[in-house]
Amino acid sequence: MPVEAHARSDGVELRAYLDSDTYRSSQQLWLTVELTIDPGLHIYGRPIPEGYIPLSIAVAPLDGLVVGEPQWPSPRPYRVEGLEEELFVYEGKVAVPLPLTFTQAEGNQTLQVTVRYQACSDTDCFLPSTARLQLPAKAADQ
Repeated sequence: MPVEAHARSDGVELRAYLDSDTYRSSQQLWLTVELTIDPGLHIYGRPIPEGYIPLSIAVAPLDGLVVGEPQWPSPRPYRVEGLEEELFVYEGKVAVPLPLTFTQAEGNQTLQVTVRYQACSDTDCFLPSTARLQLPAKAADQ
Protein backbone atom coordinates (compact mmCIF):
# COMPACT_ATOMS: atom_id res chain seq x y z
CA MET A 1 0.00 0.00 0.00
CA PRO A 2 1.60 3.31 -1.03
CA VAL A 3 2.35 6.00 1.53
CA GLU A 4 1.60 9.54 0.39
CA ALA A 5 1.56 13.18 1.45
CA HIS A 6 -0.11 16.22 -0.13
CA ALA A 7 0.36 19.98 -0.24
CA ARG A 8 -0.96 22.90 -2.28
CA SER A 9 0.48 26.33 -2.85
CA ASP A 10 0.30 29.07 -5.47
CA GLY A 11 -1.39 27.22 -8.31
CA VAL A 12 0.36 23.88 -7.78
CA GLU A 13 -0.97 20.70 -6.17
CA LEU A 14 1.77 18.42 -4.81
CA ARG A 15 1.63 14.71 -4.09
CA ALA A 16 4.61 12.67 -2.90
CA TYR A 17 4.42 8.92 -2.47
CA LEU A 18 6.50 5.82 -1.88
CA ASP A 19 5.85 2.63 -3.84
CA SER A 20 5.76 0.62 -0.59
CA ASP A 21 4.83 1.41 3.00
CA THR A 22 7.64 -0.82 4.31
CA TYR A 23 11.34 -1.27 3.56
CA ARG A 24 14.07 -3.84 4.19
CA SER A 25 17.84 -3.50 4.43
CA SER A 26 19.44 -3.07 0.97
CA GLN A 27 16.03 -2.50 -0.62
CA GLN A 28 15.42 0.19 -3.20
CA LEU A 29 12.12 2.07 -3.06
CA TRP A 30 10.87 4.76 -5.39
CA LEU A 31 9.77 8.15 -4.14
CA THR A 32 7.65 9.93 -6.72
CA VAL A 33 6.81 13.62 -6.51
CA GLU A 34 3.87 14.67 -8.69
CA LEU A 35 2.98 18.27 -9.38
CA THR A 36 -0.31 19.28 -10.95
CA ILE A 37 0.08 22.81 -12.25
CA ASP A 38 -3.04 24.92 -12.73
CA PRO A 39 -3.98 25.79 -16.33
CA GLY A 40 -2.27 28.97 -17.55
CA LEU A 41 0.68 28.51 -15.20
CA HIS A 42 4.11 26.93 -15.56
CA ILE A 43 7.09 26.19 -13.33
CA TYR A 44 10.71 26.38 -14.42
CA GLY A 45 12.95 23.44 -15.28
CA ARG A 46 16.66 23.30 -16.10
CA PRO A 47 18.77 24.72 -17.59
CA ILE A 48 17.73 28.10 -16.31
CA PRO A 49 19.31 31.57 -16.28
CA GLU A 50 20.46 33.16 -13.04
CA GLY A 51 17.66 34.70 -11.00
CA TYR A 52 14.95 32.14 -11.80
CA ILE A 53 13.81 29.39 -9.42
CA PRO A 54 13.75 25.93 -11.03
CA LEU A 55 11.88 22.92 -9.70
CA SER A 56 14.02 21.15 -7.10
CA ILE A 57 13.42 18.15 -4.86
CA ALA A 58 15.52 17.23 -1.83
CA VAL A 59 15.29 14.45 0.73
CA ALA A 60 16.78 15.24 4.15
CA PRO A 61 19.68 12.96 5.12
CA LEU A 62 18.93 9.90 7.25
CA ASP A 63 21.40 7.32 8.53
CA GLY A 64 21.27 4.31 6.23
CA LEU A 65 19.46 6.11 3.37
CA VAL A 66 21.04 6.68 -0.04
CA VAL A 67 19.09 9.09 -2.24
CA GLY A 68 19.61 8.65 -5.98
CA GLU A 69 19.31 11.25 -8.71
CA PRO A 70 15.82 12.46 -9.65
CA GLN A 71 14.66 11.31 -13.07
CA TRP A 72 13.60 14.69 -14.42
CA PRO A 73 11.15 14.72 -17.32
CA SER A 74 12.13 16.93 -20.25
CA PRO A 75 10.80 20.48 -19.87
CA ARG A 76 9.60 22.30 -22.97
CA PRO A 77 11.33 25.41 -24.36
CA TYR A 78 9.54 28.64 -23.48
CA ARG A 79 10.07 32.22 -24.56
CA VAL A 80 8.83 35.42 -22.95
CA GLU A 81 8.16 38.25 -25.35
CA GLY A 82 10.76 40.96 -24.90
CA LEU A 83 13.38 38.65 -23.32
CA GLU A 84 16.23 37.06 -25.22
CA GLU A 85 16.63 34.20 -22.75
CA GLU A 86 15.33 30.77 -23.62
CA LEU A 87 13.62 29.21 -20.63
CA PHE A 88 12.46 25.65 -20.01
CA VAL A 89 9.17 24.98 -18.24
CA TYR A 90 6.81 22.30 -17.00
CA GLU A 91 3.05 22.59 -17.41
CA GLY A 92 0.10 20.37 -16.55
CA LYS A 93 1.12 17.24 -14.64
CA VAL A 94 4.77 16.45 -13.87
CA ALA A 95 6.03 13.28 -12.15
CA VAL A 96 9.60 13.03 -10.85
CA PRO A 97 10.74 9.63 -9.51
CA LEU A 98 13.76 9.33 -7.18
CA PRO A 99 15.34 6.03 -6.16
CA LEU A 100 15.90 5.54 -2.43
CA THR A 101 18.05 2.73 -1.05
CA PHE A 102 17.90 1.80 2.60
CA THR A 103 21.33 0.32 3.42
CA GLN A 104 20.11 -0.87 6.81
CA ALA A 105 16.74 -1.44 8.45
CA GLU A 106 16.86 1.01 11.35
CA GLY A 107 13.27 0.87 12.53
CA ASN A 108 10.57 3.25 11.44
CA GLN A 109 11.76 6.34 9.60
CA THR A 110 10.17 9.57 8.45
CA LEU A 111 11.35 10.92 5.13
CA GLN A 112 11.45 14.71 4.96
CA VAL A 113 10.93 15.81 1.35
CA THR A 114 11.37 19.45 0.30
CA VAL A 115 10.00 20.64 -3.04
CA ARG A 116 10.88 24.13 -4.26
CA TYR A 117 9.48 25.90 -7.33
CA GLN A 118 8.07 29.15 -8.64
CA ALA A 119 4.77 29.18 -10.50
CA CYS A 120 4.27 31.83 -13.18
CA SER A 121 1.79 32.82 -15.86
CA ASP A 122 2.74 34.56 -19.10
CA THR A 123 2.67 37.90 -17.29
CA ASP A 124 3.11 37.35 -13.53
CA CYS A 125 4.98 35.14 -11.09
CA PHE A 126 4.06 34.03 -7.61
CA LEU A 127 6.72 34.25 -4.92
CA PRO A 128 8.92 31.13 -4.79
CA SER A 129 7.27 28.28 -2.88
CA THR A 130 8.78 25.64 -0.63
CA ALA A 131 6.65 22.64 0.36
CA ARG A 132 7.80 20.22 3.07
CA LEU A 133 6.23 16.79 3.01
CA GLN A 134 6.68 13.92 5.47
CA LEU A 135 6.41 10.27 4.48
CA PRO A 136 6.63 7.44 7.04
CA ALA A 137 8.61 4.33 6.10
CA LYS A 138 8.29 1.30 8.36
CA ALA A 139 10.95 -1.37 8.66
CA ALA A 140 9.39 -4.61 7.38
CA ASP A 141 10.94 -6.69 10.15
CA GLN A 142 9.60 -4.60 13.05
